[in-house]
Amino acid sequence: MFKQSCTNLKKLPKQRVRKWLGGIETIIFDADGVLWSFGEAIKGSVDTFNLIRSLGRNTFVATNNSEALTETLVKKALGFGYELKEQELISSSMSIANFLASRQFQKKVYVIGEQGVADELAKVGICSEFKIKDELTVPSKQFAAEMEIDEDVGAVVVAKDDNFSVAKIIRACNYLQNPKTLFLATCVDASYPIGVGNRIIVGAAAMLAAVQAICKRKPLILGKPNPLMAAELLQCGVIKPETTLMVGDTLHTDIAFGCNCGFHTMLVGTGVSSLKEAQALIEDDDDKKKNMIPDTYLPSVCDLQEFLC
Repeated sequence: MFKQSCTNLKKLPKQRVRKWLGGIETIIFDADGVLWSFGEAIKGSVDTFNLIRSLGRNTFVATNNSEALTETLVKKALGFGYELKEQELISSSMSIANFLASRQFQKKVYVIGEQGVADELAKVGICSEFKIKDELTVPSKQFAAEMEIDEDVGAVVVAKDDNFSVAKIIRACNYLQNPKTLFLATCVDASYPIGVGNRIIVGAAAMLAAVQAICKRKPLILGKPNPLMAAELLQCGVIKPETTLMVGDTLHTDIAFGCNCGFHTMLVGTGVSSLKEAQALIEDDDDKKKNMIPDTYLPSVCDLQEFLC
């Protein structure tokens, strides 16, 4: 309906928007920057999310957050007041675990990341080298020469890691010297706003760039925007692309994910990307960026309420 236009729904007649939304059976929300920001729900998002559910729409949450188990993220959502079931949340770490399980992966995984990645792998019976506390207490040359290499490691996963270090880069890159070792990552989010002025924190893309620059290998990204993240929902017919809306705050992950899956897409202005950035993509001649153009825009998720009556 709105393709390649980034239509601001607030500037359209309400009846036209309501008619369009009437054909949407499923809404998938990003979490951070759309429903909540760190330890606080975004204003009006809880009521909007629950209203959509009460109207009989399917609701899901798709997040690149790999810091915790899906069960823990669902508990976080429930704590804010969102009516969300465990099977309605998909994460990048869960996507990696499912990918390896589907390949009947039998080896170990070296993880640069947080506990959530290791825990999701453990749920599907995959052992991870996660608790190795790599720190450079000696010169890097000595560390590389003396570190033990586990020959049973068959994959390296890179995710956001608050304890990222040169030692972890060295270990990961040495495992990746073996071309048979899988190179996987959760996402390409470079940074996240923290809601304090213009301050940001570092995302997984920074860790990934360091490893990739050294090993000269391209990782398989299994979080958004990879459509594999929604493959199970699509294959079993739980959702249909033509009646599904993806709502996100980041153009190169959320919106590209929605486009790659064939969903309708909506950008909200409560997180990483802005309407101005989205409009600039329309004028950009780079065809590779066209999948980041959202169909629609609203300042916040809560603005959906006026079109849902």
